[in-house]
Amino acid sequence: MFGTIRKHQRWLWIVIIAAVIFSFVIYFSPNQSGGGMGRGDNQIGLLDGQAVGEQQLRDTMREAELSGFLRFGENYRSARAEQMGFNVKQETMQRLFLGRRIKESGIQVSDTAVATWIKEYLKDPKTGVVNFDGFVKNALTPAGFTESQFLDFVRHEVGVQELERLVGVAGQLVTPQEAEAAFRRENETLTVSLVSFASSNYVAGVSLEDVKIGEFFTNRLAAYRIPERVTVTYVRFDATNFNAAVEAELAARPNLATEMEQMYLQRGADAFRDPSGAPMSKEAALARIREASVQQRAVQLASQKANEFANELYQIEPVSAANLTTLAQKKGLTTEQTIPFAETERVLGLDDLSPGSVSQALAQVNAEQPFLTPLVGSRGVVVGSVSARSPSMVPSLDTVRPRVLSDFKQSMSTESARNAGRAFHAAATNAVAQDKTFADAAAAASVAVSDFSFSASSPSIAGLDSRVNPAQVKGLASRLPVGGMSDFIPTFDGGFVLTVRERQAAADEMVKAGKDSYLGELRQQRQREAFSAWFASEYQKSGASEIAERIGF
Repeated sequence: MFGTIRKHQRWLWIVIIAAVIFSFVIYFSPNQSGGGMGRGDNQIGLLDGQAVGEQQLRDTMREAELSGFLRFGENYRSARAEQMGFNVKQETMQRLFLGRRIKESGIQVSDTAVATWIKEYLKDPKTGVVNFDGFVKNALTPAGFTESQFLDFVRHEVGVQELERLVGVAGQLVTPQEAEAAFRRENETLTVSLVSFASSNYVAGVSLEDVKIGEFFTNRLAAYRIPERVTVTYVRFDATNFNAAVEAELAARPNLATEMEQMYLQRGADAFRDPSGAPMSKEAALARIREASVQQRAVQLASQKANEFANELYQIEPVSAANLTTLAQKKGLTTEQTIPFAETERVLGLDDLSPGSVSQALAQVNAEQPFLTPLVGSRGVVVGSVSARSPSMVPSLDTVRPRVLSDFKQSMSTESARNAGRAFHAAATNAVAQDKTFADAAAAASVAVSDFSFSASSPSIAGLDSRVNPAQVKGLASRLPVGGMSDFIPTFDGGFVLTVRERQAAADEMVKAGKDSYLGELRQQRQREAFSAWFASEYQKSGASEIAERIGF
């Protein structure tokens, strides 16, 4: 993706990043996302008419990965995360755009606002305690993220909240009368009758004919394709090997105690707590700060050694993945090798690295450049090369037959359930036209009817089959008149048909008690809607889509 970068620069990035990490331990100096290009940063496009550089894009992508990690954990690149609306590349471009607009709007996010956000979102819901150090040590660091990166992330989030308030001010223009009418609609009680068609009721009727199973497999080869897998040979520069050197450096710093004291005062005593959540003594907190300083400075020194090794590796001609092992043996370093793995998998031996950083590094590897960009993890720095590839392949039917049979049964039974549901809807429509009831049609079709009562504001629908989406049921029912019947509504494993039996208006006492708070909630909702409309329009004008297309996002 970043083909225009000079090859030797890639080994320098790790030193620069590590230096920033260590400097943060002693001095609080957060970076603003969405800033301009740095010196020597190659341009990849224009955003709002201003240059965007490759390094800026990388920094924003790392922030996007952190956003995904905080929402989905290590599975932020999974199909499940994608289904729930998260995509690292899309998130990167959106954060790049919003960062620029935050800056252009003159929004300045104070350290106090950052601290308030952290206290609100990281506090223990039972005790109200914020164990920030524990969060960094036990969540961020093992995933390959730093405290500094998290603070930049928070600063961006707070900035977006302020931008949303500025842009969405029109959403505040909701009258009390409009809010009361909406509140009444949200809180009327709806009683519906529903007939559900689930695939599990039709599995027994699925015929397991070899010809049909073979056709099913052939038509869905992409679903059974085994992705390309790679084997990485690597040298690890362990941070603990540099602890003695760091201790010597710290011992030579005349103002170290003062610097640590300043860090403690800046963070505040409440920020330092033991694993049980109890406040730490000042002495213990200072010891923790010193420990973090040693750890992160050791990573910086490991990065420098990794950089030296990588630069020498890169000079060897002809270029070959095997050069890594040759150079390591020459220098008395130990090489290790992973088992074959897909890009998005966490790998034994490299499990201190985030899957996102490994995947991003692998994306830059090709025949002319078999070496991964040096990768920083909680245990140190890794320099690696792709030493083998297992090409993507489609397995034979026999090797995946149990999985294919399971998928075949699910697909066929789901289709049978939907066919039954469509047939029932047609029969029920005819029955109602002949002055019969929905229940009469269900009895004639020998299907069970379930009754439910709820309001649009209900968080759930008691007793509803978990395979049926309650929001979908509420949305359909709210649009139907009494006696009205829905179409057959497909679900992931079948479908349903419902009819509205009764509507009961919200009690005046409930409206009187709840309409004022609802007014505030409705204004916030309209504010978000106004912001979403603004975002959709301005994002297209900004040139972000053109950048994304140019770099293959």
